[in-house]
Order: sequence, then C-alpha cells, then structure tokens
Amino acid sequence: MMAADSADSRANMLHDFRNRYRLTSHEFIKIWKHYDTDWSGYIEIAELQGLVADLVKSVNPEATEDECNHRFRRIQNYYDANKDGMISIHELADLLPVEENYLSRFHQLKMSKEDFDKVFTYYDKDGSGTIEPDELLGLLRDLFMFKCQQINIADLEKVKDNIMRNADDNCDGVLSKKEIIDFCRGYKKPED
Repeated sequence: MMAADSADSRANMLHDFRNRYRLTSHEFIKIWKHYDTDWSGYIEIAELQGLVADLVKSVNPEATEDECNHRFRRIQNYYDANKDGMISIHELADLLPVEENYLSRFHQLKMSKEDFDKVFTYYDKDGSGTIEPDELLGLLRDLFMFKCQQINIADLEKVKDNIMRNADDNCDGVLSKKEIIDFCRGYKKPED
C-alpha cells in the first residue's frame, strides 16, 4: 500500500505543482529565457530535462534521477503536441500554470485612465514606475493571448525590440507611462 501511495503522489506531482503555483506572464517569460539556453525559440530535449528536474525537485526535493527521468518522458510525451522533440512557448504555457491573463479583465482594449494605470502597475513587477523590457515581454505575451494569436518567442522579442526602439523617447531602456501612451496614440519621436 505504501508503494502505491508513493506512486500516486509521483503521478500527481504536476497536478500538485499546478494547484500550488500560478505564474505571472513576467515569471513565465523569465522561466522561458532561463531554460531556452541556446535562444532557439524552443525548449529542446536537454533544456526540457533541466526544467523538469527542477520542477520535480521543487515539489519533492528528495526525488531521484530515475523519478526525474520518468517525469520528463511523461511530460515530453504529453506536452510536445506536435512530437518534434521541442517545446514551443505555447506548449510550455499548457505545462506551466500561468495565472489568468490580466488583460482579460478588460473586455476591450479601449480602456479608461484608471484601467490603464491598473494594467501599468500590474506589469511593472518591480514597482519602478517604468516597464522594463522583460516586463514588456510579459505584457505582450498576454496581449497576443488575449487576441487569440499565437506567436513564438523570437517574434515576441522582435515586437518588444520594435516597441522599445520606437517608444523609448529618452533612450533610457525602459518605458514610462507617458512613453507608452504616446506610442499607442501614434506619436512619433522627433528625428535627430
């Protein structure tokens, strides 16, 4: 009976993790960047093994290598939807529990100043009063998901870089509320 209980608890490891933790989009992007070590835009086999081992050990610090390998095979088989040996950003989103898309609270993207302030504060994870590039990635991920558009991490990075290049008026590497508002309204930076 004890062995069955142990097997059941191992089988429910991912379920337990998903019930205990809810990642923000910003945290999800940080995890993606940490494990996509070659910046290929995919979590490949060796990278996925590291992610799964860390995930298993976060729930059960005494997990053996065999348990981690078993869990890796099960996760790979289940979450690698197209069986290409790589996990896309969308497949990882199915694996890791990301909290409700914050933008879904606003039934349209036209929002009041108060709504904009709430969104800005939510994505300003470090409370600096600005949106940093990694925070912008989290916002963009949610924006594309809100609009039911799939995008890979490389294209998400391009969108982020384009926004930073065109909206960061003072070239300080972060976006203020005013810079975001001006960018959304279509104001252009004066050319030098």
